[in-house]
Amino acid sequence: MPGYIEDRWYTKRPDPATGKRRETARHGQGKRWRVAGVPGVRDRSFKNLEGPGGAKAWLKEAATDTTRGAFYDPRDGAMTLDEYVREHWWPNLRRSPTTKESMRRRVFNHILPFMGAMPLNRIGHDEIKQWVTQAEKKKLDPTTMRATWAHFSTILQAAHKAKRIPENPFRDQDLKAPAQPKSRAKAWPVETVALVRRHLDARYRILLDVAFCAGLRQGEAFALSPDDVEITGSEDDVIQVQRQIVKLNQGLAFAPPKGNKSREAPCPPELGRALERHEKQFPPVEVTLPWIDPDRPNLAWEDRPLRTVKLYVATPNSKKALKRDTFNDFFWKPALADAGLIPQPVVELVVGKTERPWRRTKWQMGREDGFHVLRHTFASVVLHEGETVGRLAEWLGHADPAFTLRTYVHFMPRSGKRAVAALGRLLHTAMEGDAPVSPARIEPDAAPLPLSPDSPQGPDDRAA
Repeated sequence: MPGYIEDRWYTKRPDPATGKRRETARHGQGKRWRVAGVPGVRDRSFKNLEGPGGAKAWLKEAATDTTRGAFYDPRDGAMTLDEYVREHWWPNLRRSPTTKESMRRRVFNHILPFMGAMPLNRIGHDEIKQWVTQAEKKKLDPTTMRATWAHFSTILQAAHKAKRIPENPFRDQDLKAPAQPKSRAKAWPVETVALVRRHLDARYRILLDVAFCAGLRQGEAFALSPDDVEITGSEDDVIQVQRQIVKLNQGLAFAPPKGNKSREAPCPPELGRALERHEKQFPPVEVTLPWIDPDRPNLAWEDRPLRTVKLYVATPNSKKALKRDTFNDFFWKPALADAGLIPQPVVELVVGKTERPWRRTKWQMGREDGFHVLRHTFASVVLHEGETVGRLAEWLGHADPAFTLRTYVHFMPRSGKRAVAALGRLLHTAMEGDAPVSPARIEPDAAPLPLSPDSPQGPDDRAA
């Protein structure tokens, strides 16, 4: 068995003159017995040699668990959750910068303020339920709470793999994540799309066009380049969705599409002509931004390579990449308000540190009327026209068609009705050849019909 026990109060070898063990300089100070020599385990001191909490019992358990690879040092789990997250987990977390931005808000705002002071090895079933209760009192919406639950579980799973805690308490079967709120993706009627398009600034109508006709996300539409489209005027034309524009703390950047996977989206001939007209009216602008490499997510901002892309849409004056908040507040929401879809904004004068007050505009717009509604509308049209869920998933860039089906199944309300109607028509056709049988024609004592060679009866019966 690996490891040994050292007596820290007496020397290992006796005095040659007296034959007795000599006292060390530490005699009578601190804990007497120290367990050392266990591979991968820090030395540990004990007050007693024997007994349940003594050095021998701990050495036996530690040596056995180390051999099996299942040893957990309680001292490693004594650090607080805040210390573990800030010094160990967060600096080494490999996620895309956009994902880390959303995770940062949830971890540092909704987990650490409630549980950060608690030691890792003290977080269990009751503590997690207490955290949920405290977070709910802060009126976190169910979607945010569910995502934060997943982040918390990821943190403790990492601590478990690092052998700081013996198990991840979130794996307890009695603990359930908050239920996913039932919501249905909203699609606009084509009349609404046309109405908003008329009220949208002419420079940015092409963004609506590519979202509605090709299903692009907002960041993908911002990053679309003429080099991504080869327009021939046929229905086989496609858009190569190769990048998106993302906003990080350091600024804007180019990044791969969501899921780090490029794809092809449809480009109807009408969309191709719209892109050509837009390019003539608003010449493309070359924009240079850092590139977010998914294989090097923690690369320093100043070390990221730069990419120059010719964009269909940019800011009108500075010729820079378009910011999501700028577009939404100054162009998208005003278009919706002018179209009568949302109320006009409330403008307030706010007195700050400067001499002159500044204007604050408050909009009342639900998330379902954001730019993403155009992508949902694209999906509804595609499914209504009978395209398969698998093809829609490819166009949208979904890795799992099952997710596409769950999200947009309510856009296929007539698919079952068409099948039922078809079955009814087939049955009606089959029943048309039926001849009515009169009860008077049925004679119980009539001679049996001659048997065919294919009759299930045997040869002896046919002979009889």
